[in-house]
Amino acid sequence: MEERFSPQMFVNYYISQQGISVEDIGIGSLVVVSWSKSAIESFANMTGAQFSDHWFYHQRNPLYSTTIHGQRVSFLRAPVGAPGTIMMMEEMIACGAHTFLGLGWAGSLQPSAPIGTLLIPTKCICEEGTSRHYLDDQATTSPDDRLAQLMQSAAKVEGMETVAGSQWTTDAPYRETHARIETYAKQGVLGVDMETSAMYALGQFRGVSVCNLLVVSDELWHDWRPAFGSAELEAATTRAQQLILRCLEDLLDKRGGQASLAADSK
Repeated sequence: MEERFSPQMFVNYYISQQGISVEDIGIGSLVVVSWSKSAIESFANMTGAQFSDHWFYHQRNPLYSTTIHGQRVSFLRAPVGAPGTIMMMEEMIACGAHTFLGLGWAGSLQPSAPIGTLLIPTKCICEEGTSRHYLDDQATTSPDDRLAQLMQSAAKVEGMETVAGSQWTTDAPYRETHARIETYAKQGVLGVDMETSAMYALGQFRGVSVCNLLVVSDELWHDWRPAFGSAELEAATTRAQQLILRCLEDLLDKRGGQASLAADSK
């Protein structure tokens, strides 16, 4: 069913009001999405990306863009939670984006995935409210297979261990009950976050490529153990950023570019 109000309509309205073009916004065909200001600023510093003055959300949710080997790449700090993240991704798709790599954090449900583990969600249980508007109450969503495989291959190249498997996405982090955690843990679900299932639903619906990489930031299989602000989590996040850059390299290389991003960031 066609939307009454589409992302393209919003973009067209915005650029007409501002007297600019879509090109002035500068959104790349490849986009890295994260929910951490410091992570996005770090990506911008490592790649020479510049702040977009014409981005819809300005400093509130900053966008940085750069050209690497002839390809436009952007880095977005998205709002926490599925609705805002999907809204911004929709608008970026309307501006020409078609490949999204997400860098986020997750609570772990498994002793085999302690703090610092890098998770690649290959199937998501949808308990957020956004994905059902795209896939008719579909219970699970999946990433782009090619991107998921590329991410796992890139991890091997970088000498990093990743764990691929099921992820639970919820809108209500303070309603992650003992019973629900135990049920999903028994089913082999690796972790829980607030955006991934909806991002995958959007990718499936719009025909764009999406895959997330999540760093375990806290443990939920026993008494809650958080690691926010710790050196342990910071080191794991640095590894995750390196892996995202390697994935960008590989994507660019397949389009004719030369691999050098990860080496340059070391």
